[in-house]
Amino acid sequence: MLAAARTPGGDRAGAGLRKALVVTQFGIAVALMIGTAVLFVQTRHVQQADIGFGRDGLIMLSGYGDAALDAGQRARLVDAMRKTRGVAGITTSGVVPGGGTFAIAKMKRAGAIGEPPMIVQATVGEQFFDTYRARLLAGRIFDADRFALDVGNSGTGSTAVAGRVANIVLNHTAAERLGFEQANEAIGQIVSLDGATVRIVGVIADMRFGTPREPVEAFAYSYRPGGGYRAIVVIRTSADPGTVLGRLETTWRRIAPAVPPAATTVDQKLYDSYYRQDVQRSRLFTAGAVLAVAIGCLGLYGLAAFDTMRRVKEIGIRKVLRASTSDVMQLLLVQFLKPVLLANVIAWPIAWFAMSHWLSGFDDRIGLSPGYFVGASVLALVIAAATVASQAWRVARAEPARALSQFWETQACVFLVEGAWSAASRQTARARSSTIRSSIDSGIAPASSTSWKCFRSKRSPAIALAFSRARSQAAWPIL
Repeated sequence: MLAAARTPGGDRAGAGLRKALVVTQFGIAVALMIGTAVLFVQTRHVQQADIGFGRDGLIMLSGYGDAALDAGQRARLVDAMRKTRGVAGITTSGVVPGGGTFAIAKMKRAGAIGEPPMIVQATVGEQFFDTYRARLLAGRIFDADRFALDVGNSGTGSTAVAGRVANIVLNHTAAERLGFEQANEAIGQIVSLDGATVRIVGVIADMRFGTPREPVEAFAYSYRPGGGYRAIVVIRTSADPGTVLGRLETTWRRIAPAVPPAATTVDQKLYDSYYRQDVQRSRLFTAGAVLAVAIGCLGLYGLAAFDTMRRVKEIGIRKVLRASTSDVMQLLLVQFLKPVLLANVIAWPIAWFAMSHWLSGFDDRIGLSPGYFVGASVLALVIAAATVASQAWRVARAEPARALSQFWETQACVFLVEGAWSAASRQTARARSSTIRSSIDSGIAPASSTSWKCFRSKRSPAIALAFSRARSQAAWPIL
């Protein structure tokens, strides 16, 4: 029997190549689905995670730190914005989400050994911790009306006020780096900060003003009236931030028309600074995964079409031997889904390695749960099963006599077409096809009244191949 009749479209090597391509396509698709899921969940996590302060309803106006504004304009701006409808709180500070102005210096605890840790020095104004809704872990926050030493020195080291011990507030990371196991252990302790002596009066929970890819810095907050050098205004709203932002810009233009307010919400600032690239990357991965799944489904559908055509006789015989439709469907689906299962085995370690490496770049990250891998694999199997189900159902529902008839008709067509390659083989081909037709007429596979129309059609891949090969010959006899 000819190879084209045994396996339409090629021999065993061709069938193996088709399966290898399907495995590769679905392997890429599954890996991309896993990556897309991890990217999406991690991006949502960093956007919704607790970052130590209430980011919702915060508006920042960076123009407040513009050197073109004088002290009188700044005072009028703060007073006018505080009275604006929808404003629940207002503060100024050198450090803000996404950046700001700050210094870095060494802080040493009395009696500590080893290299002192580097601490970020941030200046803050009135109601800073209340406006940001920071969580107090121990001690208290600044209250300059009751405690004169809450107002920080104008400088450090040689420029600090001699003998004056100003108060500071640390975040949890700074307290840990100084060696305090509990936050309350730091309260009242006197430490050296860049040559000046300061007292710790409070410890707050870490506020992540920077990227989620890096650990939270150790902060020492000092109080300055007006927020310190190049301070920025941050406002807490009690209404829709977009509406309040418009009112604030109107107020700003009335008092300082020559200086742009550079107003935005803190959420938007964080998104633009730290989250936008990961969101865009997750969208690209989603598009790539959808495309890869579509290509994999096309390859699997083609493989199913070839395999069902090749196994028409086998399925007919199984039906004659009382195999049920469900039995045949199960047989075909298992056969078609084997490449997809193999693709999962290949995709899992690749996806795990790639996503572990990507997540390691985040300080605040999700766990790489097995659910992502199982979910992607189940989805791939469902999509693959839906892709080949129509082919498997059509063949499984076929009547045994019709299936065998179709098989013998295909062989007759192939023998007749391929027999036209040369005059010598033409007679042999017609004789063999006559034998096949006799088998059909004798009841092995009854032929319908239109059964022999396939001689001039190309419905079967085997027939199409035979016609194509025959056309390449110099002589083309009429069948």
